[in-house]
Amino acid sequence: MTHSMRRPIVIAMMDGFGPDCIEKSDMPALKAMAHEGDLKTVSSCMPSVTNVNNASICTGEWPAIHGITANSYFDRATRQEHYMNDGEMLLAPTLFERAQRHGIRSALLTSKGKTVSLLGRGAEIAVAAEHPGPEWVAALGPAPDIYSGEINHWLWRAALLVLRDRPNIDLVYCHTTDYVMHMCDPEGELSQVHLREMDKLFDQLLNEQPDVTLCLTADHGMSYKRRCYDLNKHMPEHGCPIYFAMSAERDPYIKHHRSFGGTAYLWLNRPEDLERAVNVLRATDGVEGVYGRREAAEVFRLHPDRIGDMVVTGDADTVFGPMDSAYEDLPSAYRNHGSRHELAVPLLAYGPRVDLSVWDGCTHNLDLIRLLRLE
Repeated sequence: MTHSMRRPIVIAMMDGFGPDCIEKSDMPALKAMAHEGDLKTVSSCMPSVTNVNNASICTGEWPAIHGITANSYFDRATRQEHYMNDGEMLLAPTLFERAQRHGIRSALLTSKGKTVSLLGRGAEIAVAAEHPGPEWVAALGPAPDIYSGEINHWLWRAALLVLRDRPNIDLVYCHTTDYVMHMCDPEGELSQVHLREMDKLFDQLLNEQPDVTLCLTADHGMSYKRRCYDLNKHMPEHGCPIYFAMSAERDPYIKHHRSFGGTAYLWLNRPEDLERAVNVLRATDGVEGVYGRREAAEVFRLHPDRIGDMVVTGDADTVFGPMDSAYEDLPSAYRNHGSRHELAVPLLAYGPRVDLSVWDGCTHNLDLIRLLRLE
C-alpha cells in the first residue's frame, strides 16, 4: 500500500469534550468533517470518569464486561485504594487486539501515562506524552507539562508524525487530557485558544491524509460544582459509621479535580446497615441516587464484583471525595464530572472506512467501534 493509497483510521478520544465544546468553539475543520460526515450527541457510561469510558470506547463493551468500574479500586482486605491502571484488570480485548486479527497495525498515543498501562495491549506503538521516550523528544521537542492544554497539541503532532513516517501503521488512537476543560468553560479564553490549535491540527491531518477516517468521541463532559461531601466523615456524623467510601474519580491527576467526583462507592461494616445508610444518604442535600450493589450493577451495567456495597451519585452541583471536613463549599470556578450530568458526549464519524449502516443504532460512545470497517 503506497502512501497515496492509504486509508488510515484515526480515533480521537477527547477527554472532557462535551457537545458544548463544539457548539461554542471556532473549529472550522472539525465542523467541516461533521458536515461532510455525521455528528450526534450520545451518552457515555457511568460513572462518567476517564478509565471507565476509555476502556468502553477501546473495547466496545460495557463496564460489566470489560471490568473497569472507576479510576481506582478499593482492596477491602488491605483497606488500600489502588489506581485501576493495570491492563490485567481489563477483561475484554482492546481495539488494537481486534485490529491485529485483521492484519492492521496500530498506535496508542495518549497524554496520560495511565492509559498506556491500561489499554496498550496489541498496540505496536504505545506512547504517553506525560513520559515520552528520548526518540519522541528528539523528533518533537520536550512535551509540555501534563497540567496544560499544550500537551494535547504535542500529542497530535506525534500522531501526525506516526502517520507520516510509519506507513505500516494504519490505526491511531489519540487520548487527550481534560485539564483545560476542568479549568474553564468552553467560552473561556483558555479553552478557545486550546481548541483553535487542536482544530489546526485536525486540518493538517486532513491535508496530509486526505483519505483518513476520523471518529471522535469523549469520555464525559464537564460541569460546575458547588459542594463536596466526604462520606467517610459525613456518614458517621449522621449516625451511620461505614467501612469506607471512595470517589470513582480518584486518579493521579489531583490538580484537575482534588480526587472529587460525582459518583462514590461505599462499603458497609455490616449488611444490616444498608437501610440506615440509604436513609442518611437520601436525606443529604445534593445526593441524587442511592443504589445497592446489585441494583447499581444492573442500572449502570457495572461489574458487580468491582464496586462497593452501595453506589451514590450526586446531582449537578455535588461531588464526593476525601477532605479534612465532612462538607465543603467549592470555589465558583470548580469544574468536574462523574455524575449522570456529564454523560452527554459527541460522536463524529467521517471518512471512507465508516459503516453508516449502523449509525442510527449508535447511542453511546462505546458504539464507536461498530462504525469502523477494519477489513
